[in-house]
Amino acid sequence: MRNLERRGGSAAAYCTGLSLVELMVGMLISLICVLGMMSAFSVYEGRKRTITSGSDAQQNGLYSMFELERQIRTAGSGMTQGFNYGLWGCSITAYGGNARKLPSATAMPAAFAAWPSATPVKMRAVPLLIASGGSDSAGHARPDTLAIVGGNPAITVFRASVTSAPGTAAVTLDNSFGFAANDYVLATTSAGECSLARIASASSSASQLTLSPADTPPTGLAANGNAFDLGQRPAISLYGVDAATSTLVAYDALGRDGAAPVTIADGIVQLKALYGVDSDGDDVVDTWVQPSGDWAIDKLSANQGAAAAAFSKIKAVRIAVVAQSLLPERATDYTGASTLTLFGDLPADLRYTVGVQPLYRYKVYDTVIPIRNAIIARHF
Repeated sequence: MRNLERRGGSAAAYCTGLSLVELMVGMLISLICVLGMMSAFSVYEGRKRTITSGSDAQQNGLYSMFELERQIRTAGSGMTQGFNYGLWGCSITAYGGNARKLPSATAMPAAFAAWPSATPVKMRAVPLLIASGGSDSAGHARPDTLAIVGGNPAITVFRASVTSAPGTAAVTLDNSFGFAANDYVLATTSAGECSLARIASASSSASQLTLSPADTPPTGLAANGNAFDLGQRPAISLYGVDAATSTLVAYDALGRDGAAPVTIADGIVQLKALYGVDSDGDDVVDTWVQPSGDWAIDKLSANQGAAAAAFSKIKAVRIAVVAQSLLPERATDYTGASTLTLFGDLPADLRYTVGVQPLYRYKVYDTVIPIRNAIIARHF
C-alpha cells in the first residue's frame, strides 16, 4: 500500500473499469461502423448483381443470335438444286426406328404452340418458315416459331434421278456419286410429296443405294423421282421460346434428340422474325413483311406450290431476340419500362410491342441474315 501511495495513486483507482456511459458510447460507435460497412456492402452487392445479371443476359442473347444465324445461313443446304426439280415445298414423309416421324400424328411440344396444330403436322422442304406467335390479351406480341430445313452433305451433289426402286431397301440411280453410308436422301415421290430415307450402304460402281428399312417410309422411294443428298445430320428443326422457363429451345422433328425440346440458352423471353422479300427478281430485298396475311404459315404451308412460290421471293430474314436478366432489381434501385418496341426503325405496321417486367433488365439483339441457299437456288 505504501508503494501505491508513494506513486500518487490508490488501490481503488487501479481497480476501476469503464463506466456505463463509456460502454454505451463505444457500442454506439461500433454500431455506426457496422451499419456503414453493411450499407457499403449492400451497394456493392447490388451493383455486382446488376453487372452479373446484365453480363449473363448479354452472353445468352449473343449465343442465341449466333446459333440462330448459324442455322439460318445453312438452311437449304443439300437441296439447293431441288428448287427447279419439284423438291422445294414438298411435304416430307420420314420414318425412324420403324415409326413414322413426319407427318407427325401428334402436335408439336407446347413451346411451339404457334406451329400449325392440326394433325397430321407437316414439315415442308423449304429452308425456313416463320409461324407468327400472335399477341396476348394486352396486344403484346408472343414469340414466333422458326422452322429450318437443310442438310450437311460432305460433297455437293447435283440431283440424281431414281431409275429403279423395286422396294424399300434397294434403289438404283443414274449416278450415285457423293452418296455415302448413313447419309440421308430426300427424294420426290409424287406431286407435293417427298420421302426421307437413310442409306445403309452405297455402291458407286453400280449406282445403287441400300436403304435402312427402319428409317425408310414403307413405300420406299418413287421411280422417276429425283434424289438429293442431305448428309448424315440433316436439320428438320423448330426453334422457339419456352415461355414457362424463359429459354430458347430447339426441337428435332425426326426425334433423334428425344421427345422433348433441347434448351439452347437461358433468359430468352422473345423471338420475332420478318421475311425479307425480293419482289423484282434481282436477289435484293425490297421490303420486309410480317409472317401474317398472305405470308402467314397456314398459307405458305397449304401446299407445295404456295411454299415454292414464296421462296422464289424470300431472300433473307430479320431476327430480334430479347434476353432478360436472371435476377430482378430492387424497386429502389431500378424500375424500367413495361414494354419494348422491336424493329423500331421500320414502319409502324412492321413493329412489335413486347411486354416486359419493370424490375428486370433487358437486352435486344437485332440482325439481318441472308438465306444464301434460297438466293443461289434459281441458278441451278
